[in-house]
Amino acid sequence: MIRVYLVRHGIAADPVPEVPDESRPLTAKGRRRFRRAAREFGQIGEPIDHVFTSPLVRAVQTAEILARALKQDEVGVLEELGPGVPVSKVFAAVVARVKEDESVALVGHDPQMSLLVAALAQLDHADAARVDFRKGAIVRIDVDALPPARSEPRWNLKPRSRAIVEGLPLAKATADPPSKARR
Repeated sequence: MIRVYLVRHGIAADPVPEVPDESRPLTAKGRRRFRRAAREFGQIGEPIDHVFTSPLVRAVQTAEILARALKQDEVGVLEELGPGVPVSKVFAAVVARVKEDESVALVGHDPQMSLLVAALAQLDHADAARVDFRKGAIVRIDVDALPPARSEPRWNLKPRSRAIVEGLPLAKATADPPSKARR
């Protein structure tokens, strides 16, 4: 089994026309909130073999905070974790770098992170539309391979309360799916 930890970057500065999207940093609130969530995650004591991040500034900053909390020295950049890259390309990039029985944290953006949750947990269309992956949240899903034939969604860490909840971050079923926040 491969332990996959999906991490959505923390709260970032709002887009402004004169700053390229890839350069938007975390806000002070985003850094503070994710630092607390990362410390909570670090106290669980689950070892992480690899931390990979999107090349965008807000994701790199989130990955560095996570690495510090886990006492990790290295954070690798995966171009495939950038916005708009298909899940299949993320899987191929991770398979080339992670062995069976290892663990990997992938830090990135929505909607890609929600799509990864749906693909790894093998959700049907209705449940995939209910994935509610908040900024700064962490989701653990154990898989047999990438793409998975068998998976086990374990838990998700809510960024604000830092509560660790069994299973996936799914919104309650409603007539309308939850709106997707900015990447």
